[in-house]
Amino acid sequence: MRLEPGSAPPSIGVTPRSEGDDDCGAGSPTGPSGENWDEPPTALMARRPGPAEDSDSVAKRLLKRALFPRRSQPVMIGRFNVLRQLGQGGMGVVYACYDDKLDRKIAVKVLHAEIVRSQKNAEARLLREAQAMARLSHANIVAVHDVGQTEGTVYVAMEFVDGSDLDAWLKTPRSWQAIAAAFVQAGRGLAAAHRVGIVHRDFKPQNVMMTEDGTVKVLDFGLARASEGEGRDEWLTSVADGSELSSSHLQSSLTRTGTVLGTPAYMSPEQHRGEVANTASDQFSFCVSLYQSLYGASPFAMHSYEALRADVLQGNVAPPPVRSPVPSYVFKVLQRGMRPEPGARFGSMEQLLAALERDPRAKYRRVAALVASVAITGAASAAAFRVGAVEQCPDAHAELAGIWEPARAEAVRAALRALDPGNADETLAVIEPQIERYAEAWVQMRNEACRAHAEGRQSMQVFDLRTACLDQRRAALDTMVDALTTADAARLDHLGRAVAGLPRLTGCADVEALSSAIPPPDDAEIKARVQQHREALARAGVLEQTAEIRRGLQLVDGVLADGEAVAYEPLRAEAYLRKAGLSMRDGDWSAALAGFNEALWTAVAIGHLPVAAQASSRRGYLLAYPLSQPAQAHAELPLIAAFNRRTQGDVDLYGEFLLNAGTIHLQAREPDQARESWQQARTLLEQNDRLETPLGLNVLLNTAVLLADAELTEETAALRRRIVELSEKLMGPRQAERATYEGMLAFALIDLGRPGEALARMRGFYAHLSRVESKRARFVATLMLAHVEMMRGDAGAALHRMDEVRRADPESFGPNYWSWAMLAAAMAGDLPAMREAQAVVRGALDELDPRDSRHTLLLRFYARALRVAGFDAESVAPLENARSALAGSDDRADVVTSARLSLGLGQARVRLGELDAAERDLHAALATFERLLPPRHLDLAEVMTALGEVALERRRSAAAIEWLTKAEAIYTSTAEPDYAPLVRARALLDRARADAVEQ
Repeated sequence: MRLEPGSAPPSIGVTPRSEGDDDCGAGSPTGPSGENWDEPPTALMARRPGPAEDSDSVAKRLLKRALFPRRSQPVMIGRFNVLRQLGQGGMGVVYACYDDKLDRKIAVKVLHAEIVRSQKNAEARLLREAQAMARLSHANIVAVHDVGQTEGTVYVAMEFVDGSDLDAWLKTPRSWQAIAAAFVQAGRGLAAAHRVGIVHRDFKPQNVMMTEDGTVKVLDFGLARASEGEGRDEWLTSVADGSELSSSHLQSSLTRTGTVLGTPAYMSPEQHRGEVANTASDQFSFCVSLYQSLYGASPFAMHSYEALRADVLQGNVAPPPVRSPVPSYVFKVLQRGMRPEPGARFGSMEQLLAALERDPRAKYRRVAALVASVAITGAASAAAFRVGAVEQCPDAHAELAGIWEPARAEAVRAALRALDPGNADETLAVIEPQIERYAEAWVQMRNEACRAHAEGRQSMQVFDLRTACLDQRRAALDTMVDALTTADAARLDHLGRAVAGLPRLTGCADVEALSSAIPPPDDAEIKARVQQHREALARAGVLEQTAEIRRGLQLVDGVLADGEAVAYEPLRAEAYLRKAGLSMRDGDWSAALAGFNEALWTAVAIGHLPVAAQASSRRGYLLAYPLSQPAQAHAELPLIAAFNRRTQGDVDLYGEFLLNAGTIHLQAREPDQARESWQQARTLLEQNDRLETPLGLNVLLNTAVLLADAELTEETAALRRRIVELSEKLMGPRQAERATYEGMLAFALIDLGRPGEALARMRGFYAHLSRVESKRARFVATLMLAHVEMMRGDAGAALHRMDEVRRADPESFGPNYWSWAMLAAAMAGDLPAMREAQAVVRGALDELDPRDSRHTLLLRFYARALRVAGFDAESVAPLENARSALAGSDDRADVVTSARLSLGLGQARVRLGELDAAERDLHAALATFERLLPPRHLDLAEVMTALGEVALERRRSAAAIEWLTKAEAIYTSTAEPDYAPLVRARALLDRARADAVEQ
C-alpha cells in the first residue's frame, strides 16, 4: 500500500526629505544639488545666471511667491496651492503643491524660461512632455494627472514621489545585482513607453527616480516624441517663428541647427549625427547609463566632446575594470546595446532586459529573481491613475520575454524530441498546451492587476502584493521551461506531473489572503532581497517536482545563507518548509522532520498561517507513514487540524491537509475516518474545479487504496479507471507512472473476474512500452502483464516473461514477484521452477511477522501454488499457522484475511477428502464474508463453489445446486463469460443437476 502525500538637478516630483521635514518646508531640508532652502532668498536668486535673469517671467514670479509667501493669500498654479519649491531641472521649476479638488499632494512643473531662448519653443516642449507622459500608465513611469496653462505659461501636474534620482542613489555603495535590478525596473518603464510609440530620447540616471519603498520610476519625457513619422533631429535652435501651438505638439519636430538635443554623454550615435532618435536610441542611452553605474566610469572618452563623439560613432566601448565583480555576460549585453548601428542592437527593450536577466552560468538562478524582486516591492505608482489611463496598461506578454515565447517553445520541442523521440509528440501534446494556458493566464492576471489599480479598484499595496505573487509564479514557470529544455532520461518521468503542478495563479488574485499576509520588511533593500529569495524558493519548488533535488537544496541553502534576509522570519519559515519538502522527496526523513519542525515553530511564533498549516500537515504525514509513528501523528492531529482550519479558503492547501489527515487516520487504524477525510478532499476539489490536478490525483489514489482495503471491488475498479484517464490527461499516455496505474486497474479487473479485459489493456499499454524511457516503468509493466497472463490461463508465457525480467534486474525482483513466479510455474507444470521460487518465498515468509499483511499476501500465493501443483497436504500447515497468528484480532482487515486463509484450508481439505474439517473452514469463511464483504464479491462465489463441491462429494445434490446456483449468480454479475472459476462453477452445477436426476 502506497499513500500519496499531499518572492544632477532634481526632476519631476523629487522630495529629498530630512527628519522633521513637512509639506510646509519646516526644518532645514536640502535640495539634491546642495542648496539650503532656509538660505536667504536673495543669495539663492543671485546664483541663477542667465541673460533672462531680469525678465519678469511667470516662473520667476511663482518662485518669488513661493519664497516670500503672503500669509493672507496662497500662491496658486492653476487650481493647485503651492507649498514649496522642490528644485529645478533643465526645462522647468518643480513645486510641491496641494490639489484641493482631489485632496492629494502633487508635483507641478512649470516652464523655466530663463534657460531657453524661445518662450514658445519651451512651452511646446513642455506640452510635448505632458502629452508623452499622459499616454503612459506603468508602475515604473511617473504618472501625469493634468496639464494646463496659467498666466501665459504651461504647467504639468503629476504624481508626487519621495526619493532620489539614481545618480544620488548610487553615491551609496551598491552591489552590482542591486544596480542591475534598479535599471531593469527603469528598462521596463522604457519598454512600456516604446509599446505605445513613445521614445524618451534623454534617458540618463538623473532622469530615473528611486523611491523610498524601492520603486524605480522613469521621468522627464521632455525630449520625447512619438516614434511614428520619421524626420531628422537636427541641431536644436530656438526659433520664434510666430506659429501657434498645435494640438499635436508631440508630433512636431522642434529640431533646428545649433543645439544638441539630449545629454551628450548618453546620446546615441544617431543623435550625435542629428538623425531621428528611436527605440534603439533609448537602448543605447540605457546601456551607457548602466555601464557607468556598474563600473564607475563612462564607456567612452570624456575629456572632450569631440573624443566622446568619435568613440560613440566608432563603437569604442572601454573594457570593464579587471577586478570588477560584474559577470562578463553583463558586459556583453551592454556592449551589444551600445553598437553604433541601431540594427545591431537588440530588437526591443524587452529583448535587452531578457538578455540581462538570463545568467548563462546557472540557468536555474536567473538575474530576474533579483531584478523582479525590486520591481515587486514597489511596482505600483504612488498616486492614483486617471481612469483614462486604464487603456494604457501595457500588455504583459512582454514580461514573459525569454521565458515563454515561440523561441522557447521550439527549444522545448527540440529538447524532448532529442531525448525521447518515440514519445515526444504525445508528451508535447499534453504539456505544451498546459504551459501555454498557464502563460496566457499569467498575462491576463498581470494585465487585470494593472487595470484594477488604474481604475482605482485596488490600492497600491494590493497591486504590489499581486505583482509580487505573480513574479514568483513567473519564476516557477521559467524554471519549469528550463527543466523541459535540459531534462535527462532520469527526470523525464517527472516532467508531466510537474507541469500539471505549477503553482496556482488564482492565489495572486485573492486580495483577502494577500492582504492578510505578514507585511514585507520596512527596509527597501531587505524587502527586495526577500522577494528575490521568494522567487528562488518558487524555483526550488519546481525543482522538487522535477526531481532535481540537489539543485533545489542549493537554492534553498542560498536563501538561508542570507542572514539579514532570513532575519525576516516569514522568509525563514518558508525556506525551511521548502527544504523539508525537498528532503522528504529525497528520502532523507530526519532532515525533512528537522525542516518541518523549524518551519512550523517559526511560523507559529509569528502567525504565518499558510506555512504553519502546510508544515504541520506534511509533518503529520511524515510521522504517520514514512517514519511509522502513527500514534504520535494521531495525537497531534487536533493541533494540525486547528492550524489548517484557519486556511480553509485556500482550496489546495486545505485539500492537502485533508489528504494527509486521511493518511494519519488510516495508519492509526481508523479507516472510516480516513475515508471521510478523503471524501471531503475529493468533494472540495470537485466543487472548486481542482480535482484534475496532481493533488486531486493523489486524493483518488489514496481513496482507491482504501476502497481496495474495504474490498469494494466494483468501486475500486471504477476509481482506478478514472485514475488512469486523469493521469493520461495530466501527464500524457506514456508517462512512467502509467504502468503502475494500469497495473492497479488490471488487478481490480481480475478481482471482478475480468482477466480478459485486463489482459487487453495491459497488452495495449505494453505494445508502446519500448517507447517509454523509464527502466522502472518497463519493469513494472512487464510483470503486471505477466501476472494478468497467468490469471488469464497462459501460465507458460507468464513464467517466461517473469524469468526474463528477473534475469535483467535481479535486485528488483523481490519476494512478491517470486510468489507470482511460483504460482505461474505450478500452473505451467514446471516443478523445478516452482521449487526454486518456493525456496525464496519460504525464506521471506520466515523473516516476516505473520501479522504483517505482506506475509499473508505471500502465503496465499504460496499455498495456492502448492494446491495447483497437487501438494495440498503441504499447504495446510502454513495456512493454519498464519490463521492462528491472526486469531483474536478485531481489525477488519485481519478478520477478512483470516477468513481467506480458512477458505484456502477448506479448498485443500476438500482435495484431501477431509470433508468435515473442510466444511467447518468454509462455513467460517462464508460467515465472515457475508458480514464484511459486498454481496457480489467474488470471494463469496468462491466459497460457495467450494461448499457446492463438498455437497457433491457427500451426494447432496439439492444443497450442491443451491450453493452453485448462488455462486454462478455472483460470478455472472461481474465476471466475463469465460472466466475460469465461473466455467468451473457451471460445470459443477451441471454435474449436480445430473446427479439430482439420477437420484
